[in-house]
Amino acid sequence: MSNQFPPSTIAVYSKYKVNKFNIIITNKNNITKLKNYLKFLLSKFSKIKKEIFGTNEKPCKPRPSEYSTIVGVGSVVPCQIEAYFLALNKYVDESATVLDVGFGLGYGLNILAIKAKEVSGVDVDKKVYDYCQGTIVDRNPRLIYLSIYEGYSLSFPDNYFDVVTCVDTIEHVEDYDRLIKEMLRVAKKGVFLSTPNRRPEYTNPDGTPKNYWHLREWSFDEFDEIVKRHGKVDWNFLNGPFEGPFISSKTVQENTFTLSPFIYKRGKSL
Repeated sequence: MSNQFPPSTIAVYSKYKVNKFNIIITNKNNITKLKNYLKFLLSKFSKIKKEIFGTNEKPCKPRPSEYSTIVGVGSVVPCQIEAYFLALNKYVDESATVLDVGFGLGYGLNILAIKAKEVSGVDVDKKVYDYCQGTIVDRNPRLIYLSIYEGYSLSFPDNYFDVVTCVDTIEHVEDYDRLIKEMLRVAKKGVFLSTPNRRPEYTNPDGTPKNYWHLREWSFDEFDEIVKRHGKVDWNFLNGPFEGPFISSKTVQENTFTLSPFIYKRGKSL
């Protein structure tokens, strides 16, 4: 999920951009006109600011219908690739059926299909659904089913998949507890999650993520409190810079970039 600018910002720029604005100040009358025009602009942009940011001055966050993944090589995220391989090597075997929630460009589907018996996926973005249907599904017999969903409800029976993966998606979801419960419902073994570790360089002074598309980001302690409500947790961490390389660990490090817990379904053991 990555749009460089919020749609509202683009709309404001398109509507109110000024192609040419040349005022030659030659007398007091022109200065008065300039002052009046600047007051007009200030009132306009004050109104726009309230429409975009609201009265509390905090930027609005996207609705699920706004999500649109940029298709292209530059959109491949190194930590996501590493997270998928972590899930593959630790929690997926040759007999496993896997559901990937938020499959994006689909490279995670292909990674999971290296070992899993069958792989399915759901996403809220129709563009990536069409892209993956046209580029990878027919080329990999282990990819059996893709669908669009509304963000929470999964149209599968209880215990339908052995493992559910959800890589760098939970930070986009408003009711994350609801989605975790739903993923555990359709899983036999458990759910593998990955999400960015909240780091100072990616966080605004008020604590919100700099990434517009992230509704929130968590520290390890914060995310641990959330996931352990749902079952026993096997913790993993990916450590390194954004571009990689990454080293995995079982304890959080100073350079931890990704939090990657596996939540075991109740009744299952580590």
